[in-house]
Amino acid sequence: MAAAPFGYRAPMILPGYADTFPDEVDVAALAVDGWHLAERPGFWAAHWREQFIDDDNLLSRAWGVSEAVVTERMNDLYAPQAWPVFRIELRGDAELAVVFRNFADDGGVDYLVLPGSGRKVIEIAGLEGHQRGPGLSWPELVAVADRQPGRVRRAQTLLLLAPAFGDEAADTPDAVSALSDAMRTLGATGDTAKLAALAVSDEVVFWGHVPWVAGVPDMDYAPRNPASPFALSVAERQLVTELLAS
Repeated sequence: MAAAPFGYRAPMILPGYADTFPDEVDVAALAVDGWHLAERPGFWAAHWREQFIDDDNLLSRAWGVSEAVVTERMNDLYAPQAWPVFRIELRGDAELAVVFRNFADDGGVDYLVLPGSGRKVIEIAGLEGHQRGPGLSWPELVAVADRQPGRVRRAQTLLLLAPAFGDEAADTPDAVSALSDAMRTLGATGDTAKLAALAVSDEVVFWGHVPWVAGVPDMDYAPRNPASPFALSVAERQLVTELLAS
């Protein structure tokens, strides 16, 4: 097989995801693997900055980078010529995907469950001006991270998905320790405990202390809440719960 030409990007297929965009938007061509960005200085601060923690100084200090570096990483993540996608294994061929939807007319970050076998994606959270979520409880977030291979990928998964979780049960010393340890694993050198404590508080950008009852978030914007205007179907909710469970 001939080698791919320099600069070639294989189309990324996210079944059904392109259906909500205008026909001229080639989502398969725009969506590219984003995991290489996670190796760049300031990535995690940039990832949390818009979606999770509204404290630029704390983020920069915790990760030991300047605000200029964080801005560079944000430019990487939100550049309109590419939509970085971070895929995480679930069960079988099912995955979670975080998509930086850098569409000029409707930008945001989508958290999707890919059920596998060609079935359409299921959006569990969308972080933007008209937000939808939270998408995961704290136990689900930990369970998904714990299933990943290797300490680094487990830490990456915990921090990657953190903006999509909102759960009052997470405001505990154990949760603070888990997030702080993940940051240290990925190279943070500053006050990770302070940043982790803020992450599980009720002072984050979007969700904060949301109660979960029988696997349902008590939030009107949550697709996993059957009373929400964004509610998933019964079958979709059941499937998501099964795939995210430990």
